[in-house]
Amino acid sequence: MTEHLAQMCGTLDGAWRQLAQRIEEAGPKASVRILSGEGGRMRVSVERLEKLGDPPSLVDLRKRAAAMMPLADLPELLMDVHSWTRMFDAYTHVGGLTTRLDDLPVTLAALLIADACNVGLTPVIQPREEALTRDRLSHVDQNFVRADTHAVANARLVDFQSRIQITDLWGGGMVASVDGLRFVVPVQTIQAAPSPRFFGYKRGITWLNAVNDRFAGLGAIIIPGSMRDSLHVLDAGPRPEMVTTDTTD
Repeated sequence: MTEHLAQMCGTLDGAWRQLAQRIEEAGPKASVRILSGEGGRMRVSVERLEKLGDPPSLVDLRKRAAAMMPLADLPELLMDVHSWTRMFDAYTHVGGLTTRLDDLPVTLAALLIADACNVGLTPVIQPREEALTRDRLSHVDQNFVRADTHAVANARLVDFQSRIQITDLWGGGMVASVDGLRFVVPVQTIQAAPSPRFFGYKRGITWLNAVNDRFAGLGAIIIPGSMRDSLHVLDAGPRPEMVTTDTTD
């Protein structure tokens, strides 16, 4: 805690010094007022500071990074990620059967695209491709794609990213942000519940997701609409040392 407070003090000191420098550079254009608040607290009000321009080094970095990014379709990107992580191996048959389907990862990539983009099967069906026929897609969707296989595949992605060297520069994974998105559910389901504050007379759910300083989308869980998000914060991924949130809900 002492080390963290010292780091925060250093950040605050740097921000004040930058503000002082910008006020000096703005000259008469800067309007600075010292206001008194409750309990004798003082605060600084600054107006009419022009926004900082991008330094040449940042402009050059953006151009270099854009030139390094290859152009690829989403299915191709998923197949590349699978070649690194073997994430599609997590999608096993619901009955525990050994699959003999050829090009199963191709079918799974198409199903994930159809589901994630909310476009349905029609755009990804290719009758001349065995792995992308309507029958194959429907069969794999019913027998391989489910919540528990998604969870195993996501765990593989999280584990693989934790071993990429650049993530060490982002942080140690101990600072996380957790928040929930609320949806009205128009059909009967055990996971939906009433919440007059958000859904009125309807029923709904909360989709809770966690993001830490090393990875986005650590784990998503469904919470019945009437339950508080904060009760499930530590269920959404690895336990962090610090959690930031917008409200206490």
